[in-house]
Amino acid sequence: MDDISFLVDQTYKHFEKLPLDFKEEESPVDESFEGAGILYHIQKSPSVFAIRTFVSDQLNLDYQNILSSPEDYPSLRLLENFDSDVSSRLKIFPLESVAQAEVIHDLLHNRRFPVNEEMMCNLSDPGFSWWLTKKNNGFSISFKLSSEIGKETLKLGPLGDREFAQKNFILLSELVSEAGLEMNIQNETNRVQFADCEPFLLEELNDLFEYGVVTETLKDLFKILAKKLPHKANLESLWFFLEELAAVRRFWIQVQVNLDS
Repeated sequence: MDDISFLVDQTYKHFEKLPLDFKEEESPVDESFEGAGILYHIQKSPSVFAIRTFVSDQLNLDYQNILSSPEDYPSLRLLENFDSDVSSRLKIFPLESVAQAEVIHDLLHNRRFPVNEEMMCNLSDPGFSWWLTKKNNGFSISFKLSSEIGKETLKLGPLGDREFAQKNFILLSELVSEAGLEMNIQNETNRVQFADCEPFLLEELNDLFEYGVVTETLKDLFKILAKKLPHKANLESLWFFLEELAAVRRFWIQVQVNLDS
């Protein structure tokens, strides 16, 4: 049995979704948050909200510093609303690296978003979110609001640049196919179709988009790709792209929890 066959076999035997417990924390920080992440503040009106973010390489230290002197961090705008104390407005989101935090900051900091995007946007103003639509033989990712949005469609949020994403999805398909696995990605103007792929690959990619989960199985797959395709220098950049994409998705899920709380 080769590496790919072993991975597929083990996936079906042992694959379990990771527990996803996105919730509003009673205590927004604890002593274990010593690594990188995002500190953020959501300002919300009845129709729009804005996310103010701060990149941190030492979450606990920066959190305490901001609470002590919020006036020194004007970009977070923590002193513009006095109906609650600063600690209730300052949120924390741990990440694996500063690079992931910077991606989120560059993408979302100071941007305004409609609270009810589906109601405010239409085909002439298609909004900012990506959308996942499940189908019989796979799923599609739409980069704008479209006519195919229905009950089988999930709003993913603003996950990044469309053209950059499409290039990476095509690269993923090419590398996986070169390594001996079936994967077919159809690139359209504002949509990417994931179909006719190995079932376990569809499962892994669906979980990445839907939950922001990068499983051990996906990590193992890239280790096998690196072994089989050692000459592919762009394999590492593709992996970083998928990790960053998952991080943005997890952060956006948490933002939605904050907005609903």
